[in-house]
Amino acid sequence: MTLTLFVLAVCALLFSVAARLRPCNPDQPPVVWKELGVDALYFVFSALFYGNVSLALMHAGVGAALGARAPAAIRAIEAGYGWLPTLPLAVQALLVLFVTDVLQYWLHRLFHGHALWPFHAIHHSSRHVDWTTTYRIHPAQFVVYSGMVAAIVQTLGFSPMVYVVLGPFNIVMGAFVHANLDWDLGPLRYVVATPVFHRWHHVDDVNVRDKNFAPTFPILDLMFGTFYMPKGERPQVFGAENTPDGFLAQLVWPFREVAGRLRARPAAPGVDAPAA
Repeated sequence: MTLTLFVLAVCALLFSVAARLRPCNPDQPPVVWKELGVDALYFVFSALFYGNVSLALMHAGVGAALGARAPAAIRAIEAGYGWLPTLPLAVQALLVLFVTDVLQYWLHRLFHGHALWPFHAIHHSSRHVDWTTTYRIHPAQFVVYSGMVAAIVQTLGFSPMVYVVLGPFNIVMGAFVHANLDWDLGPLRYVVATPVFHRWHHVDDVNVRDKNFAPTFPILDLMFGTFYMPKGERPQVFGAENTPDGFLAQLVWPFREVAGRLRARPAAPGVDAPAA
């Protein structure tokens, strides 16, 4: 936790200063206290409850698949097994990032579908996208998009040290792509995700926000036809329709939306509709 707080302090200083020097959206206030407060609550919530989610999911999945053989398999997974741990640590880190990106790219697209959108809409609810927006994740999305993916990747047997190395990188990368920076990195915009790349994903426009799904490697969006960075233009208006502003309201809202959809479904043929 000490390292995490140190990296967060560095992000706060670096991206706050950089946003004043070269903002993508100059009219965006440098600090929006109401949105910052909500993002801070999400961070505290994640620090309290998310620490062992991926580990618990890995244990549950391996236990369900292997039964009595699960304890030995779990010990091997947690220590690293097979040929992957023999690779240089940098190569392992790139492989973990790429495999994670592939899985999260497709899950991200799934969360933009009608069924799961209410849960992902919470992340898109920020009207002033800044580096703290990265923490605005609904718990249901976190379990599937982050926890489950991390559990799957962990079962591949990479060295435990690779996750220690990638921890600070993931914190900085998440903050970087959400920061209010007019940085597209020129030709490197096709290699690594940038603030401009990801800010297009947050626009309040259904025809544009279904683009730029990759967390780290935009090559996936290029491959699957979802890359969007028009030259000479910058995203302007952010947010998601109908989402509430408060932290507790945002935790409840997706479930209410899904429940409302279920109630609104027409009765099946031959089934009497409920009385009014």
